[in-house]
Amino acid sequence: MSAATSHFNLPDLRASERALLHLLRLKGALSKAELARLSNMSAQGVSIIVERLLDLGLVRKGSKKRGRVGQPSTPIELNPEGAISLGIFIGSKTAQLIIVDFAGDIVLERQVDYDDPRSDATSQKLVDVADAMVGGIDERLLNRRVGICVSAHASLLRSLSYAYRNRHDDQATGAETEKRLASRLSKHFALPVYCVNDIKAACLAQIVSDAEKGAMTTLYLDIGETFGSGLILEGRLIGSEDQLSSGLHALPVFGLQGARVEDFASFKLLRNGVKDAGFGFNDQISNGFTDTRTIFEDWRKEAISALALAVRAAGATVSVERVLVASRLNSNDTIEFVNELRFAVETNTCADIRTPEISDCAIGPNARAWGTAIVPFFKAFGPSELNVTGLVRQSRSAVA
Repeated sequence: MSAATSHFNLPDLRASERALLHLLRLKGALSKAELARLSNMSAQGVSIIVERLLDLGLVRKGSKKRGRVGQPSTPIELNPEGAISLGIFIGSKTAQLIIVDFAGDIVLERQVDYDDPRSDATSQKLVDVADAMVGGIDERLLNRRVGICVSAHASLLRSLSYAYRNRHDDQATGAETEKRLASRLSKHFALPVYCVNDIKAACLAQIVSDAEKGAMTTLYLDIGETFGSGLILEGRLIGSEDQLSSGLHALPVFGLQGARVEDFASFKLLRNGVKDAGFGFNDQISNGFTDTRTIFEDWRKEAISALALAVRAAGATVSVERVLVASRLNSNDTIEFVNELRFAVETNTCADIRTPEISDCAIGPNARAWGTAIVPFFKAFGPSELNVTGLVRQSRSAVA
């Protein structure tokens, strides 16, 4: 993704062409007949569109599948070499950089640690690491890169994106905004740069990876260095791209003055307890808090209580059908956490409020990073009326 390498000359796609690409991203490989049925287009129209998408290199023909009767059908699928994009998820101490191909598979992945995500040195380091990642990318893919997306929680995102200058940072000078990560990336790579809330990115990843249940109203809970919650309403993300679609993180916890759900449902208290006990936090996550089990269980009890309150509050507002929990905890601790949350919700919810399904997020802890990486595909190739991609906005510093 070096600035010296020309990027993909995006074709001017029609709404019908974008719609078929969207179907293939959500549903996977489909025959022309299936595409026609799901899109409500004529078979002839689908055939013409598919041929153009084949010519553009955005789709390819899969292996023929033989049914019980008739001629074998040839599925159409997204071409992995059709395009690539870069996603950068910025956490409080660590960033994940992921390059994905057009099929959504990870091509390269890097992790960058730092002390301050807002510092000038960190922004430059992230640009340098992103630039170095191109060393393992095939030239054909380099010439088909379509954009970069940066995600972070709302307060951090404001200090990374040039797009927030007028609304949030009127005192910023031109020199200061040029140092921001989005500006540096746009200038260095000559690509569009999009900035989204990290939980919005995770929710987008969930919709794409779970299309069969994508129309369910889902409360997404992400437990990490910060706590975030997103609401997917019948397959749609609501709210502007820089904000959470749920304010449950700020819900007061009764009986504790000034305390909010996010104070208990993030790793902040747990990390401090582990650190005070003289152990490394990441090591304790990996080994299941073997050395600090009591500290972990005390934290889990309070986190479950706070999250059960949040789930009940959401259920009293909309009919939540399922709750998904994403976490950096290891698999055993995540399963136990989810089971206890399910029990707490089921035993303390009013009969008039629907009790949702509660499970862990199958995508795992990479949901925010992977969702960030696929945002440019939705911006460049998504349907005209976006039900899952209206959340993105191009940075003011992006190169058209």
